[in-house]
Amino acid sequence: MSLLPTSPRQAIPSFDAPAALTPKQANIYVWGWQPNARFRDAVCGRRFGKTFLGKAEMRRAARLAVKWGVSVEDEIWYAAPTQKQARRVFWRRLKQAIPGGWRACKPNETDMLITLTTGHLIRCVGLENYDDLRGSGLFFVLVDEWADCKYAAWEEVLRPMLSTCRYVIDGVPHVGGHALRIGTPKGFNHCYDTYRDGQDGRQPDHKSWLYTSLEGGNVPADEIESARRKMDPRTFRQEYEASFENYAGVVYYCFDRRANHTDAVIRPGEVLHVGMDFNVGKMAAVTFVVRDGLPVAVDETMKVFDTPAMIEKLHEKYPGFSMVVYPDASGDNRKTSKASESDISLLRKAGFTVRVDAANPAVRDRVNSMNAMLCNTVGERRLLVNTDRCPLFTQALERQIYGDDGAPDKKAGYDHPNDAGGYFIVSRYPIQSRVATQSVLR
Repeated sequence: MSLLPTSPRQAIPSFDAPAALTPKQANIYVWGWQPNARFRDAVCGRRFGKTFLGKAEMRRAARLAVKWGVSVEDEIWYAAPTQKQARRVFWRRLKQAIPGGWRACKPNETDMLITLTTGHLIRCVGLENYDDLRGSGLFFVLVDEWADCKYAAWEEVLRPMLSTCRYVIDGVPHVGGHALRIGTPKGFNHCYDTYRDGQDGRQPDHKSWLYTSLEGGNVPADEIESARRKMDPRTFRQEYEASFENYAGVVYYCFDRRANHTDAVIRPGEVLHVGMDFNVGKMAAVTFVVRDGLPVAVDETMKVFDTPAMIEKLHEKYPGFSMVVYPDASGDNRKTSKASESDISLLRKAGFTVRVDAANPAVRDRVNSMNAMLCNTVGERRLLVNTDRCPLFTQALERQIYGDDGAPDKKAGYDHPNDAGGYFIVSRYPIQSRVATQSVLR
């Protein structure tokens, strides 16, 4: 039988060619193109076989684009953190996955582009300069090494490109392309967030999996044990067990969202202790209670415009509660609102008890106090966090890193929640004793 098509629509078979996927790979594959799994996330250990799975996914997307009448303006992409990585990891394998009889011409080596006989385009791209990728629509995108990709590339470019794709399945019109994001974790970044979206029905169109290298079926157990003996525990768990770990350079490295988690909530009549950071448009507050002499973070109030707005929100959230505020000491000389009064003066006038030092503690003292409360050298976790009620505080604890100057990074925005929580902790639980002042408006 000739492989040459008699018409464009006959160029690509509609049947599934045999694929030797492992059981775990197949489980990810069969969920493709299901309405409740439009966005799939596969978190996998090294050598799981992600590339082989990717070849099967791209081949299927090419068939379905033809079968369902997808416009040639809606492309099929493999995306990696960089163009160089896309070329090295997948371009050769993509050419292997797409048979010569499906292609209209030779692959474009410069643009890493394959044009099908139907006019559909399949390409490999790097996401380092993601603004240059705007223009076409997307029917399907496979994002590799998702934890290493820039989240903005997804949010600002890839996700919108998926929104306009139209196709028909069994006479029923559909709108919206699909995506598979896959990779090994790297701390608690956006890879963790999207993995969580696919768990326990949190997002109705997301589905996610976590598989170890051993479960992938490509790495023998004795090789994994050999790696275990040679690697440090945290790196081994991340790379081979696909475990989300706090990675080197994290400021609050003692925080563990599982070990430091509590389900505790505010009880009637409790005194609330509110750590507060002043920033125009980005004010942050973390609410603590003290039980058995130890702090528990039970709520947060984030991204508030200014101090008057924060005062209003705290009164709305906690009517009738006694509140002690531990603010940024610089608030005695600064104003987040247009009013002539300082931020701390506004808090006092609003009836809060304000506990504030003459000056902020050294950053190192605040960081050390926080880490010591999160987990000390004998393994005691004296600061607990309700990670469900304090999601941004939790995220900031996991993600703030040290900058090139050796100080905690302030560019990513994770400093505001951590500073807010830290002002309370260093005031009440300092490693070194310090003097503070307290006042309340009578």
